[in-house]
Amino acid sequence: MHHSMKHPVVVEFDAETGHYTATVPGMPSIVVDAKTEKTALKLAAEAIMLYRSEGQAELKAKVVSVDV
Repeated sequence: MHHSMKHPVVVEFDAETGHYTATVPGMPSIVVDAKTEKTALKLAAEAIMLYRSEGQAELKAKVVSVDV
């Protein structure tokens, strides 16, 4: 049985290309580029599942906000 887990995904809009880039903290090999934010998130989710199914060590990442 496959249970779902939540992973943080960072989505950034690139004004030059008009595309969205999604990265996953703690999984540096995952970088996706898509025309829409929805597609970027879908591709990131697929990449996370593939990353985990290949037995990659689960990296621990902590996403925090800081006051500047």
